[in-house]
Amino acid sequence: MEQAGQLETNQARKLLGEYVPTERLSFVRILLVIGAVLIGVGILSFIAGNWQHIPKLAKFLLLFFATAGFYAGGYKLEDNYPKTSRSLYYIGLFVFGAGIFLIGQMFNLGEGVYADFFMWGLGILPLAHYLKDKLISASAALFFIIYGFNVLSGTDGVPYLLLLIIPLLFWMNEKRMGQSRGLFIANMILSLMFLFNLFIFFDVKELLILCTFFALGIFLAFYPFGRYKLPSEWLGSTVYGIAGLFLTFPNTWTDFVPEANAGMAAIIFTIIFALKLLFFLKIGSLPAVLIVCTLIFRFYADLSYNFMPKSLFFIVGGLILIGFGFWFEKTRRGTVIAHENDEK
Repeated sequence: MEQAGQLETNQARKLLGEYVPTERLSFVRILLVIGAVLIGVGILSFIAGNWQHIPKLAKFLLLFFATAGFYAGGYKLEDNYPKTSRSLYYIGLFVFGAGIFLIGQMFNLGEGVYADFFMWGLGILPLAHYLKDKLISASAALFFIIYGFNVLSGTDGVPYLLLLIIPLLFWMNEKRMGQSRGLFIANMILSLMFLFNLFIFFDVKELLILCTFFALGIFLAFYPFGRYKLPSEWLGSTVYGIAGLFLTFPNTWTDFVPEANAGMAAIIFTIIFALKLLFFLKIGSLPAVLIVCTLIFRFYADLSYNFMPKSLFFIVGGLILIGFGFWFEKTRRGTVIAHENDEK
């Protein structure tokens, strides 16, 4: 179109730069990703095995030029061999991550493994932005999730840096990654983990944590984000389902209720939980089917394990699970048929 005069010079390249291609797994892509992982692991193994015998300056230069070399090779092959180019970038990411961990040991920085993962995630974000690569972006989110667990070590404070990272990840997904559902879920999990870390750091009672996540899960499932309706519903259902199951145990309530009344508090919550699940079932929520199945099986195991013969317990449990599977498949098929009829 540039040759025909319909577009200005280099305008086509700019337009292509704004386009986020649909990434589909292909045999070649899978081979190249696996190859990149194997090469990266091999390089890390070689460097780690000979680390003590390499001078400090040589260590630094080796990691620097290896990372730069793989990045440069990936950039050089972008136009003609895009899949091979991407595999070189992935190898560069492995070497970059190794450099962070090994240099930290070399200079005795003492920041800890959590900070190393944070630096790794932060260092690959620009590449994810440039390549519009969902896999790299998801890896960065995973590294930030690992970094968030530093509060559990008892040696570090709250990972407040995530307050800057989380909005950036959401922005990248909206503007550079084509509004990926997978990345939305990863970013939401990171946000929930940050909230969980805050509760742990400030020593919030377990019951309050579970109630908060139960309410957040209900909100996500009942008021899902527009274009992310399905992942919001499933993520919210997972959150309120897990929190709700914990709240059905009497010992969860002992922080605020006398131990003699903890069982009654758990029963009252279970009734409310069951009524809420019935409402979700009525509106056709598939995740609610799984939660109901899990809730029923939880009480079956709790009430019958110590009283039934073990062989009978497992047989009945297996029959219950098969019945649940049939129920879920039937409900799912009915939902699909109803959706197809609505489209017609």
